[in-house]
Amino acid sequence: MEHRLNWIIFTLALGMFLWSFSAGIVNISLPTISQYLDISTDMVSLIIIIHLITLISFLLVFGRIGDITGYKKIFVMGISIFTIGSYFCGISLDFFSLIIFRIIQGIGSAMLLSMVPAIISTVFPPRMRGKVFGYISLTTTLGLSSGYGVGGYVTQYMGWNWIFLMVVPVGIIATIFAVKVLPSQKTRVQNVKFDVIGSLLIGLTILTFIMPFNIGESLGWGLPSIVITFVISLILGITFVIWELKHPEPLLDLSILKNVYITLSLLAGFIATLVLTGTIYLLPFYLELIMGYSSDFAGLIILIPSLVVIFIGPLSGYISDNFGSRIPTIIACITLIMAIILLYRLNQTVGILFIFAALGIRALSEGMFTPANNKTVMSHSPKEKVGSVSSLLNTARYMGLVMGIVVFNEIFVTTISNEITDLIGVPSTGAFQFSAPVGILLNGFQNAFILGIAMSVLILIFSILTKENKDYEEDEDYLVDLDSFKKYKEGLP
Repeated sequence: MEHRLNWIIFTLALGMFLWSFSAGIVNISLPTISQYLDISTDMVSLIIIIHLITLISFLLVFGRIGDITGYKKIFVMGISIFTIGSYFCGISLDFFSLIIFRIIQGIGSAMLLSMVPAIISTVFPPRMRGKVFGYISLTTTLGLSSGYGVGGYVTQYMGWNWIFLMVVPVGIIATIFAVKVLPSQKTRVQNVKFDVIGSLLIGLTILTFIMPFNIGESLGWGLPSIVITFVISLILGITFVIWELKHPEPLLDLSILKNVYITLSLLAGFIATLVLTGTIYLLPFYLELIMGYSSDFAGLIILIPSLVVIFIGPLSGYISDNFGSRIPTIIACITLIMAIILLYRLNQTVGILFIFAALGIRALSEGMFTPANNKTVMSHSPKEKVGSVSSLLNTARYMGLVMGIVVFNEIFVTTISNEITDLIGVPSTGAFQFSAPVGILLNGFQNAFILGIAMSVLILIFSILTKENKDYEEDEDYLVDLDSFKKYKEGLP
C-alpha cells in the first residue's frame, strides 16, 4: 500500500511541477515574446495577467464540481486541458490567439490546482498529510526555479514557442500517470444541481476586481472608469454573497467560514503570500537600481537562496505530522519578520552575504509556512466539502499573489513619486522615477518593507490563534475506494 501511495505523491507532484515550471519559464521569457510579436510591455504582461485571472476565477467553480463528480476526473481533465492549451500556445502566430490559448491554459490550471489539496486530504491519512504537502511545496519551488533557470536559454537558442511546446511531453506523461495511479473517488455529494449563477458572479467579481490593478497605475487611480470598475466589483461581490446564502446548493458554502480556524488560516495564508510575493517582486529593482547588478546576476542572487524551500518543505511537513501544524507556522512567521527586518536594512553598502542571508531566511519562512498552513486549513474541512475548501485555500493564496505585487509596487512607486515631486516641484511619472537618487529609492523600499513587517506580525497573531483539528477520524475512509488500490498491486509501474 505504501508503495502505491508513493506513486500517488509522485503523480500529484508531477502535475504541480508541470504547472510551476510553465509559470516560471513564461515569466522569464516575456521580453523575448514582446519583441517577437512587436507588442508593448504593458500588452505582453497580459499573457500573465489573463492566465492568472482565469485561474483565480475558476478555482471555486472546479472545487465544487470536484465535490460533485470526483476529484480524479477534474485533475485528469485539468492536466489534459493545460497540455492542449500549451501546445496551441506554442504554435500561435499572433498575440490574440496566444491570449485565447492562455485562457484555456488557465482553465486547466484551475482544475489541476484546485484538486491537489482535495486529493491529498481524501487519499492520505492525517499522519501523512504534512509530509505530502511538504513534497508538493518542494516540487512547486523546484518547477519555478528550473523554469526561471532554463527559460532564457530556451528562448535564445530554440525560440519562444518552445517554452510552451517543451511542457507538452511532460503533460502527456502526467496525464497517463493520473489515469493509472490516482484512485477513483466515491463522491459524497449526490443529486446536486450546479450553481451556474454563482459561478458567473464570482468570475465577474474577480475579473472586475483584478483588471483595474493592471491599468490603474499607468492610467491613474482616480480615472472614472477605474473607480466605476471597483464599484461594479463590490456590487457583484455583495450580490454573490446574497445569492450563495439563499441558494440550496451554493458554489461556496459560506458556513465554512463560520469555522474561525479555517477563516484565520485562510487570512494568514492570504497575507503571507501577499508579503512573500511583494518582497521578492521588489528585490530585482533593489539589486539592479541600487547595487547596479545585471539582470542575469540579480536573477541568480534571488534564485540560489530560494532553493532553501526544497529542503525546508518536507521538514515542515514532518514537524506538522509529528508535533502539529502550529509549531512550523509560528516558526515561519518569526523567521519572516526577521527576514523583512533584514530586507529593511538593505542599502548601497551591504555585502552580498547579507543579501543572501535575508533571502535565505525569507525562503526558510516560505518553506515552513505553506505546507503547515495547507494542512491546518484542510484538517477543518467537512469531508463532503473538501474540494470547495481546497479551492478556497488556493483562491486566497493566488489573490495574495496578485495583491502582493500591486500593494508593494504601489507603496514603492508612490514614495518615489512624492519625494521627487517635493524635490523638484513637479510631478514625476514613468521611467524617470527609477533614475531617482539612491536615498529616495531606498525610502521606497523601506516604506514597503515596513508594511511587510506589520503584516508579518499580523500573520503571527493569526497563526497563534488558530490550531489544527486533531479530532477528525483517521480511518480507511481517507483511502478512497480501497478496491481501486488493491488492483494496483499488479501490472502497474
